Amino acid sequence: MSISRIVYFSENAIEPSQRDQQITELQKVAVRRNRRSHVTGALVYDDRWFAQALEGEIQFVEEILGGIMRDPRHDNVTIISKSVAPERMFKKWSMGFAERTLKNEPLFGLHWFSAARPPGIMSENNLLKLMTELSRQGFMGSEQNVAQNKIESDLAK
Repeated sequence: MSISRIVYFSENAIEPSQRDQQITELQKVAVRRNRRSHVTGALVYDDRWFAQALEGEIQFVEEILGGIMRDPRHDNVTIISKSVAPERMFKKWSMGFAERTLKNEPLFGLHWFSAARPPGIMSENNLLKLMTELSRQGFMGSEQNVAQNKIESDLAK
């Protein structure tokens, strides 16, 4: 079975007053949906952007991407790359999540530069490096530790 990978970015359209609640809901739905479809991946986000890698069987990855494109929390979904991958990069994550925080800003700065810079001008390689480095350094959370990461993020601000 070949693994398809889609990397995209979108504008974060969630109202600031609803952000925590909506991100938590997005995480729960994504993990449940991805497990059901055997899709893995990672999502990084800040107040302005989402950038995500999805990997799995092409029909499931494209079905999920179609849902994201219709999701009102995402504006201007832009595909950075569609490729066949030799293996999954995020096999331990039904969906890993990492929010840009003061603690992990150096990694975002290294791979993404500034929050004002749209992820679309980055290469697939840089976004995947950012995601894997966030995971390697313990900043990538799953649904089990999202609430704890949010508390730590709020304390660091």
